[in-house]
Amino acid sequence: MDWSSVAAFAATEFLLCLSPGPAVLLVVGLSMRQGFWRSQVAAAGILATNALYFALSAAGVASLILMSATLFNVVKIVGAVYLAYLGIKMIAPLLSRRKGEGGSALADAANLKRVAPEAPFRLFFRGFSVQAANPKNLAFFVAILPQFVNPAGDVAMQMLVFGGISVLLELPILIIYALAFSALARVVTERVVAWLEASAGGILVMLGAALALQKKA
Repeated sequence: MDWSSVAAFAATEFLLCLSPGPAVLLVVGLSMRQGFWRSQVAAAGILATNALYFALSAAGVASLILMSATLFNVVKIVGAVYLAYLGIKMIAPLLSRRKGEGGSALADAANLKRVAPEAPFRLFFRGFSVQAANPKNLAFFVAILPQFVNPAGDVAMQMLVFGGISVLLELPILIIYALAFSALARVVTERVVAWLEASAGGILVMLGAALALQKKA
């Protein structure tokens, strides 16, 4: 095991995890509307997708998908549509609230309206599908991950180590985001949370549009 490669991978993965991508935005939205613990069920789905991608990368399946223009475009379009769909769902509460406002000052002071809690399986699937819907994750495991792998060594063991590092880095970051925004949701008004959630939804829509327009390298 080349520990310098492991350290380099850990640094790269840490910087990538910090960036607020679709997975982070999903966790943020769920933490504000359904609470910290339910957002972590979605986080478990996100990490499960990463584990699957590590396995695909080790087996070489990810490379085959990325090399096939047709398969890559199918994954890209489906992912783009799904991200845009989730974004629109996050924007919808703000639009419905604006329509229902009667101009009363009491509306601003109202407590945060929590949505009906989703079943754990649905939350897990949402996290899994959001992470899987972004083909940039697939590209990471094909284009970036192999740079840290020593083909002369035990590839399976290296993938296991890299996968463990990925979980140990990404899980705390998702927890921090969820804690911060679930705490924020307790002290701000419904209007502010609706705008925050809609802003995150708008970013997801833009990410979906950018993904759909992106050409395969």
